[in-house]
Amino acid sequence: MKIFKFVLAILCVMTFSLNVKAQIKTEIKPETQIKPERLTDEEIQEFKQYQFYLDKPANGIEEIKYATDDAPIEGQISKDGKRVIMDGYIKRGRVTAVVRYKDGTTEEVSRSSCVIDPVIPL
Repeated sequence: MKIFKFVLAILCVMTFSLNVKAQIKTEIKPETQIKPERLTDEEIQEFKQYQFYLDKPANGIEEIKYATDDAPIEGQISKDGKRVIMDGYIKRGRVTAVVRYKDGTTEEVSRSSCVIDPVIPL
């Protein structure tokens, strides 16, 4: 009987110890969570080119402009035809582009700043 009580006491201590360790590992303090910072317009200007992806390959682009004020943006289609690369994207904002596809059709596509990425030089 004494051995049974001893084993039971050890199991209780081990269970309590494991419970405490599990709780300590899973707690996340709010001050340790880091939120990514958004780039400012000045930081955006540090990149020379920006890009967004197309749904299907294209072979040309007729115009690129900001959706809000119709200011033109210089740019071209990538060699593979899957991306629009912009040279003059200097501020955040939605962009519209008239894209010419390989089958001869044209389409106006619009992309928000959320999906416009910097082109990182390799």
